[in-house]
Amino acid sequence: MDIIGAIFNIDIWQVGKFFVLIGLFIYLIFSFVVVRQVKLMTQVVSGILTNSLRAISWIFFLFSLFIFIFVLLFF
Repeated sequence: MDIIGAIFNIDIWQVGKFFVLIGLFIYLIFSFVVVRQVKLMTQVVSGILTNSLRAISWIFFLFSLFIFIFVLLFF
């Protein structure tokens, strides 16, 4: 009987927050993969925009890390 009461006492907002955090964590992993791919690409192909692409990929990763930590702490 206690298990059934615990199941029906779940807050829907906590479930939503959990799924949002899972999605943001997957997005964080994706942004890290982008940084690695840009690093590998710049080792193979050199060009004028090499440093700019690396900087943009790191900014992308740091922004997604900031958003993940912000949501984790404040929501």
